[in-house]
Amino acid sequence: MTIPESHLIRQEHIIRDMLFTSDVKLTRKSLIRWIALSLGLISPNETRTLMLDLLEALFHFHVKGDEPDITAIVEEINKKREEKTNPKAVRYHLLQLKNRGLIERKAGRYAFVLSPFSEGRDLSTSIEYTYKQNVETAFEKIKAALKALERTY
Repeated sequence: MTIPESHLIRQEHIIRDMLFTSDVKLTRKSLIRWIALSLGLISPNETRTLMLDLLEALFHFHVKGDEPDITAIVEEINKKREEKTNPKAVRYHLLQLKNRGLIERKAGRYAFVLSPFSEGRDLSTSIEYTYKQNVETAFEKIKAALKALERTY
């Protein structure tokens, strides 16, 4: 008999404490990969690059102050790739980022979710806010479960 826990998971965030070495800072690609790994968006030794290309496109639009639609995102990704990207795969990864609370979609346009406490469009504060909110919510439930467990003894 299996217990179907997967339907109970609302969100999942992995944070990795990684070394931030000088070679990571050498290129934009290495910074994006490091950020994706540290935020748990890709797995260690991940060879597929679409999530990284998508993040790079989203960072590009964020810095420019644009909120792109799916067509603009796919075009930006395709500028840097030899083979054309499947828009369906891009939509899948956008949905993953949306489910993690990192991006939002309004009127068919995508943007990073900004913290109500960030000044301007500060992405680092916004991502930290999103992850901390989810951790706090999760720990409230974990504490309730631990207290309920203690009462059973």
